[in-house]
This record gives sequence, structure tokens and C-alpha cells, in this order.
Amino acid sequence: MAAEQSVNASGSRGLQGNVALVTGASRNLGPVIVRELAALGAAVALNCLSSDQQEGREVAVELAGAGYEIDVFPADTSDRVQMEEMGEAILGRFGHIDILVHCAGPWCDTPFIELPEEDWDRIMDTNLKGAYLASQIAAPSMRERGWGRIVVISAGSAFIRTHSVYGLAKAAIIHFVESLAVQLGPEVTVNAIAPGQIAETTEIFEIDPSFVEKAIDYTPLRRLVTRREIAQMIGLICTSPAMSSVTGHTFVMDGGWSLHKF
Repeated sequence: MAAEQSVNASGSRGLQGNVALVTGASRNLGPVIVRELAALGAAVALNCLSSDQQEGREVAVELAGAGYEIDVFPADTSDRVQMEEMGEAILGRFGHIDILVHCAGPWCDTPFIELPEEDWDRIMDTNLKGAYLASQIAAPSMRERGWGRIVVISAGSAFIRTHSVYGLAKAAIIHFVESLAVQLGPEVTVNAIAPGQIAETTEIFEIDPSFVEKAIDYTPLRRLVTRREIAQMIGLICTSPAMSSVTGHTFVMDGGWSLHKF
């Protein structure tokens, strides 16, 4: 049975009747994506680490109070047992999964020669293995229902060579998305979003207080992408008829920062 979608006056499809799983959704970009998909009509399964449950439940309480259908499902996206248990819990709660947004993705740019093995494992497993495990639990439901959308968050770091294991993981996500798109068509589209420096992310100031100013000066649009814009792009991928033929693509959202200028 194909997933049902309503069509509004502009021709865009709402997400009423669809269930979205968003990983790493308790902080930073994640809650913004959750709010966007909920506003479009989807029921949302909010995934977070057990240690982040408080933040995740605060998001859920806020949205449930506004009338949206949402629940919290703690699991480490790099742990197969936890992910399989989470998948069973989501299917038991909602019955199906139609949309997956893999947002979990910690940062580390320690040079490879100095990089502790545990940091390699943490970055690669959460960013890349997490996308693979999340897709395994979500894709069967999508194929059974004849429609699905998978979006994985990559990063502008995928295209530069100074961000060590984080850049490696985000580059590997692009390869993973392209391969998965071939394997899951025609029912499911699989795409990635590679944001540049995000306007609301301030942790970079602790490393280099001048970074944001330099990034803006180097960006043709003279501003940074926002979390809301990234969430809106995910909404477009999931609802716009124009996106129904787009799969295996990485949407670079960096204001032109990554363009070669010399």
C-alpha cells in the first residue's frame, strides 16, 4: 500500500499519515528538523542518546502541546542491538516508517596521526554506521508501502581535507547515499544535504573566534546557512512533486563557499 499524502493548493504534498524518524534529534539541528516535519503533518519518532533524553523529551512535550504527534526513542545509532530494538518500538507505536533523516553526527578534527582510536570509532560509527543501521530499520517499511524518503546529513567538510575523520565520514556518507539510491529505487529516494558553516553553531568560536567572519567574507552570498533553511530543504525533498525524480544527490547548502574561486 502506497503511503498517503495530501496535496495543497500549491501542488506540494503534505505529510499527513506519514511517520518520520529523525536521529540525533535532541539538540542543535535535530529539533529544527523535527519541528519542520511535524508542521508538515508527519508523526515524528525523535531519536536521541539515552544521555540526551531530557532534551529530547522537552522537544516532544513542546510539540505534543501544540497538537503534533511525537514520541521519543532513545538509542545509540552506532549500536545494532539498540537500533533494532528502537525500530521495533517505532513500528509498534506508529505502524510504519516513511521518512528517515539521519542527523546524528559528532565532530572531531584531530589530525589522523594524533587521533585516538576511540575518536575514530565514535565519529565513523555515529555518522556513517548510524546511517547504514537506520536505513536498514526504515527502508523495509518504505518499500512495503511503496514510498519513502531518506535524507542523510553530510557536511561541507566532505569537500575539504583539513577536518580529519569528520570530513572522511561526511565524504563517505555521499558515497553511501549514491549507492543506497541505486539499491532502493524506485520506491525510495535517497539524498544527502551538505551544509556549510551553520549560522547558529557557535562552538567554532572556541577554536577560532574569527572563523565565522572569515567564512562569511569568503562566501559569495555573504551569509551562513541557517538550521531552518536546512530543515526546509528536507521538507521540500519529502513533499515537493519536483523532487520525486531526484535521488542519489547531495544538496550543498553553503552560500557558494565551496566554489573554486582561483
